Amino acid sequence: MKKLTSVLIILITLSISAIAQKSKKDVVKAIDSKSEEYSAIAMKIWDFAEVGFQETNSSALLQETLTKSGFKVEEGVAGMPTSFIASYGQGKPVIAILGEFDALPGIAQEAVAEKKPIEGQVAGHACGHH
Repeated sequence: MKKLTSVLIILITLSISAIAQKSKKDVVKAIDSKSEEYSAIAMKIWDFAEVGFQETNSSALLQETLTKSGFKVEEGVAGMPTSFIASYGQGKPVIAILGEFDALPGIAQEAVAEKKPIEGQVAGHACGHH
């Protein structure tokens, strides 16, 4: 009986592990399938280059994208007009992610590794949090 119990525990553990790996692969596949969309959003935010507390286009784009993806969006959090909280599901675990999308004044750089300023632009992204 002890041997049978051990075998059952091993089989159950392997089954759970296989299910978890399949779930992980499904999540990665779903994210990868939207990589072009996510890249386009990132480049729009890069091009908006809005400084802190003035990221109206960037905030609106992110809120719209999250709403279309099924998130409940609460805007204007803590009295900041461009801040928002996006919630999905309920219960636990609760996972929080802080996203910064403000640009810095006095920096205008193309999205390349070498120094290549953008003429006529007064702000840009340079911190790596984009």
